[in-house]
Amino acid sequence: MVTATYGHDAPAKPSRRHWWAVGAWSIVIAAAIALISWLAVRRLGNYRYPLDVSAAVRGAATTARETGTTAALVWTILGLELWAVGRWLRSRSDLSFGEAAAAATVLLWGGAYVALLTLGPLGLYRPLVLRGLLLAVFGAAVLAARGAGAPRRGARSWGPWIAAAAFALTAGPLLLMQLGSPVSPFMDVLPYVASTEKIVTFEFYDAFENDAAGIWPPRQVPGCDGILSLLALAAGRSARLTTTSLIVPVAALNVLAIYLVGRQVGGPLGGGMAALFLLQTFLWRRSADVRSTALAFPLIAIGLAFLLGTRRRSGRLALGALALGVAFAVNPLIGVFGMQVASLGTVVEWLDFRRLFVARALALAAACLVALPVLFINLGIRFSMAVLAPVAVLGCGLLVALARAGVKGRGRGAPTPWARIAIIVAVMFTALHYHARGDSEFFTYDWFGYPVLALLALCGLAAAAEAAWRRPTRWPAIAVPALALLVAIVDFEITAPWRFQGSLETRALASAATPKMILYWSPYWMALLAGLWFGMLARSWALVPALLLGALLVIYPVRHVQEPLDYDGAELSVAGTWGFHLTHAARGYWAGRGDRRWVLDENWGAVADALRREIDEGRIGYYTHVLQISAGQESVELALATGISVDVVTPTFNPNNYWTLGSRMRGLDALDAAFAERPPYVVIESLLPASFPQLAVYERMVERSYVHLYRLKEAGEGGGQ
Repeated sequence: MVTATYGHDAPAKPSRRHWWAVGAWSIVIAAAIALISWLAVRRLGNYRYPLDVSAAVRGAATTARETGTTAALVWTILGLELWAVGRWLRSRSDLSFGEAAAAATVLLWGGAYVALLTLGPLGLYRPLVLRGLLLAVFGAAVLAARGAGAPRRGARSWGPWIAAAAFALTAGPLLLMQLGSPVSPFMDVLPYVASTEKIVTFEFYDAFENDAAGIWPPRQVPGCDGILSLLALAAGRSARLTTTSLIVPVAALNVLAIYLVGRQVGGPLGGGMAALFLLQTFLWRRSADVRSTALAFPLIAIGLAFLLGTRRRSGRLALGALALGVAFAVNPLIGVFGMQVASLGTVVEWLDFRRLFVARALALAAACLVALPVLFINLGIRFSMAVLAPVAVLGCGLLVALARAGVKGRGRGAPTPWARIAIIVAVMFTALHYHARGDSEFFTYDWFGYPVLALLALCGLAAAAEAAWRRPTRWPAIAVPALALLVAIVDFEITAPWRFQGSLETRALASAATPKMILYWSPYWMALLAGLWFGMLARSWALVPALLLGALLVIYPVRHVQEPLDYDGAELSVAGTWGFHLTHAARGYWAGRGDRRWVLDENWGAVADALRREIDEGRIGYYTHVLQISAGQESVELALATGISVDVVTPTFNPNNYWTLGSRMRGLDALDAAFAERPPYVVIESLLPASFPQLAVYERMVERSYVHLYRLKEAGEGGGQ
C-alpha cells in the first residue's frame, strides 16, 4: 500500500516499480472518489439546486463571449506577472514553487494597493500608466532572474497532490458559474463592485468619496479595489466582468494558501487534507463572489505561513508582514483578526524558542503602517491622500529594509512545548465548556452548523498537543489554529454584548462583526485542524484509507439539511456546493432583478448608456451625484453599470436599520432637501414622475417602462475631478 512517507523515506531516484504502484493507487483513489461523488449526487435526489451539467453549459454559453474574453485577458496578465515575479523570487531565495507563487501574489497585490493610493488621487491611474508599470515589473523580474541557478526542488510529498485534487473537485462547476456570471453572484456584493466600477470609469480615486451605491455605510477596502481596478484597466474591461473573471483563480489561491499554512502547522499531508476540508466551509462558497471577506483569508494564511514558519529568514518575515498588512486593507475586520493571531504567535514562539521577537515585532509594526491609511479611511478621519499614501509607502520601505537585513532566527537554550500546549489545551476545553453549558451563542447545540467539522477539529487539537509534546523543536507554528480560535472566542465575548447596548452605531458595528467570527473565521481554522488530524492519520495509519475517509466526509452529504440555501453559513457537502454553482450557471443568480445575469435589463441599459454619453462629453465627473427616487432600497443598477455616485431616496428607508446606518440613503421626508441641493440628474424608478413637481426644472432624457432619467435644464459643464 502507498504510505504517507512518500517523499521522506523514498529513494532519490524511485524505481519503475515504485511509479507503477503510485499510478495504480492513484487510479484506485480516483475511482473511489468518483463512486462517492455518484452516490452523493443520488443521495441529494430532488435537490432545490439541480445538479444539471448540460443546463449549466447551455446557460454559461449565453454570456461566455464576454466572460470568456475577459477571463482570457485577465488570466494572461496575471499569469505573466506571477510567473516572472515568482521566477525571480525562486532564483534569489529558498522558496518552493507554491511559496513563490504565493509570494508573487502578495507582491503584486501590495503593489496594486500602493499604486491606487498614490496614483489614484493624482489622476494618473490610467490604463497606459498601469500597463507600463506591469510591463516594467515583468521585464525587470525576467532580467533579474537571468543567469541564476536552478531553483531547489522540494521533497516529494502527497500533500500538494491532495490539495490539487481538492481544487479539481470543484473547478468544473466553478468555471461554468464564472462563465455564466458577468456580475458577482451573491446578494449583498453589488455595492462593493460598484465602488470598483467608479475607479475604472473615471480613472481616479478619492478614498473618502468612492462609495458609488451609497446604500450602505461607507466601508472602503482599497486593498480589494486596488487589485481589481488595476486588472480591469490593464485588460480594458469593466470592473463587473473583471471581478467574476477571478472566481476560479481566487478559489485556487484559497487552496494554495490553506495548504501553505497547513504545511507549517502539520506538515504537507496536513496542508493537503486541510485544503480538502476547506470545501465544506461557508468561506469557500462565498469566495465565488470575490468579496473582500473571502479575499482577506488567503492573504492572512500566507502571511502566517511566512511569518511563523519553520524557516526563519528576514525575507520571509517581510513577505508575511506585507501579506497581513494588505489583508487589513482588503477587509479591516478579518485583517485585524489576522494581526492578532500573528502577534500572539510571535509571543508564543518567543516563550517556547526565545527567538525573533524583535524582528517579528518590527515586521508587524511595518505592516501596521501599510494598513494605517485604511484605518483612517474607515474611521472617517479625513487626511489628505498626500499624507496617507506616503504612510503606506513608508511601511513597504521598512519591510524592504528588513528583507535585506539578513536576519536569521537562532533560539536560546532548548525549546520547550509549554506555551503551545497550554494554548491548545485551553482552547479545546474552553470549546467543550461553552458547548456543555448549553447557552453559548458561539458554540451552539449543533456547533453553529458544523458538527462533523467541529468534532474533527477537537481531534486535531488533541493531535497538535501530542505533536508539540513529543517533538518540541519540530512544529513551532502548531498552535496557530488554536490561537485563531482563541482570538475568535475572546473577541466574540467582548463584542457580542454591544449588540444590545450603547449607541445605534455601536450596536450596528457589533452586529456586523459577530457573524464574521462564527460564519467565516472559526470554520476556516476548524478545517485546518481537521486537516492536521487526517494528516496524522495518514502518517501513522495509511494514506489511502485516510484520504478516502476524508473525501467521504467532505463530498457525501453526511449532515442532512432540510432547506439548503446558498447563503446558509452551515456545513454543507461538496456535492451540495456543486448544485449551487451549476444552478447559478444554468439560470443566473439575480432573480428579481431586471436580468438574472447582467442585473440590468434594457430599461436600465438605456439610462446607463445616456449617462455614459454625459461622461464622455464631460458633464459628469468623479464627484457628480445622481439623485435616485426609488420604490425600494436595494437599487444599485445605476452605480453598478456606470460607477456614478447615486443618492437614493425611498419610502422604505428606516433610519434605525443597522445595515444602512451612515449611508447616503434617505426617506421621502428628505426629498425637498435633496432637490434643494440641485442634483444635475434625477432617476425615478418604479414610481410615477408626476408625483414629483420638483421635476419641473428638469428635462426628460430617457423614458422607459419603469425607469426615467431627467437632467437639470440649466445644468452646464462641470462636476468633474
